[in-house]
Amino acid sequence: MSNNFVDVLVIGGGAVGLAIAKSFAAEGREVLVVERENTFGSVTSSRNSGVIHAGVYYDQNSLKAKFCAPGNKRIYEYCKKFKIPHFNTGKFIVACSKDEVSELDDIYEKATHNGVVGIEKVTGKYVSQKEPLINCEEALFVPSSGIVDQTSLMRSYLGELELSGSIAYNSQFKKSELKNNIHVSTILNEGNEIKIESSILINAAGLYAEEVAKSISSMDKKLVPKTYFAKGNYFETSKDLNIRHLIYPIPNEASLGLHLGLDIGMQVRFGPDVEWIDEINYDVDENRLESFYNDIRKYIPTFNKDLLNKGYSGVRPKLKNRGEGKSDFMIQGEEIHNTKNLINLFGIESPGLTSSLVLGEHILELVS
Repeated sequence: MSNNFVDVLVIGGGAVGLAIAKSFAAEGREVLVVERENTFGSVTSSRNSGVIHAGVYYDQNSLKAKFCAPGNKRIYEYCKKFKIPHFNTGKFIVACSKDEVSELDDIYEKATHNGVVGIEKVTGKYVSQKEPLINCEEALFVPSSGIVDQTSLMRSYLGELELSGSIAYNSQFKKSELKNNIHVSTILNEGNEIKIESSILINAAGLYAEEVAKSISSMDKKLVPKTYFAKGNYFETSKDLNIRHLIYPIPNEASLGLHLGLDIGMQVRFGPDVEWIDEINYDVDENRLESFYNDIRKYIPTFNKDLLNKGYSGVRPKLKNRGEGKSDFMIQGEEIHNTKNLINLFGIESPGLTSSLVLGEHILELVS
């Protein structure tokens, strides 16, 4: 058992945890990130679409709306500055039937209110001129959407963090107590219990944020929201379809719909869908291929099912269960739980990656 002191202890080494940590490190604060896996960002941050979101869909006054549009601008600036692989592809949100056209108007209004730049309504004919395989009635063109290499982005965050901080892998947070305004946390590192003392404790544990918060003795457990797990499965195709824009259908309650995404090599992948699960697992069920194919054919009617291959999956932490509506981020500071210099982040899913730089600065301001 050894005693160590740092200014800031961050639980969770995903994109948001690293962005928060590097914000403190830039101020010269000594920061330690503890990550339960053997590398950074392997749980949620690298198991998503890698999309730089514009901020189109989020409800007025939600935290997602507050952070996404400015986050979009900042991610592009950051990627250019640090030469992170990314593409500003643009995105079409497609209405595949006349019934869906009115929903485009609602999305357009919401996007405009959220500060999304350059969004415009376009005809189905315009879309097919740009993307001959895509069939739709009408669409919205969102020029500020794009894709980023998430791992390169996080590696850059890590490089900045290491200017005055470090990350401990294979380290699981067990509990924390508040003694004389100092957070005394117990970390299990490869079988050894280590005590870490910190002035500031930040819970950015993603899927495990509920579990971490309940292990903080000063935390009123009634304030800890339940986390629900929504798995998103992906199917891929190795054939170059020569599609260069992101294609999104009209979103549903729990997700942005089964969209066509691109990786940095311009390989097409479809997903995520929504599969509500009780236990975290990353198995992709081949039986879901048929429903993927049916959704894809709505906007690519000529698509050949034989091109689809099982891909990967990720799990999103949701604060609302199936049928309960849209889930927002939740950030709890001292004004909510009355514990000095403790920040809990719950329900950090998409657009967490896009919002990460702005979220990092917001958390720095909250405890400054």
